[in-house]
Amino acid sequence: MPRIRIVYDRCKGCLNCVEVCNAPEKVYVVEDGRPVPRHPENCIECLQCAFLCPAQAIVFEDVYLSRIVLYEKDYVKIFDRMY
Repeated sequence: MPRIRIVYDRCKGCLNCVEVCNAPEKVYVVEDGRPVPRHPENCIECLQCAFLCPAQAIVFEDVYLSRIVLYEKDYVKIFDRMY
């Protein structure tokens, strides 16, 4: 289970993280207009919430992302690996 931390000094309250959460049972709840990772055990570690946060306010502790980018003639292949 990842530890999800929101840096509230950066958070703008846009709630993108709540909207894009792909977990079958949601990770975030809204309290006082701000997202709260109330159920991190539901997280599937897709990291969409962190990628789409315009303020970069979501921090996944104990999750590391390795990105490999391969440039081919007319396109780019991107491989993400979490460990």
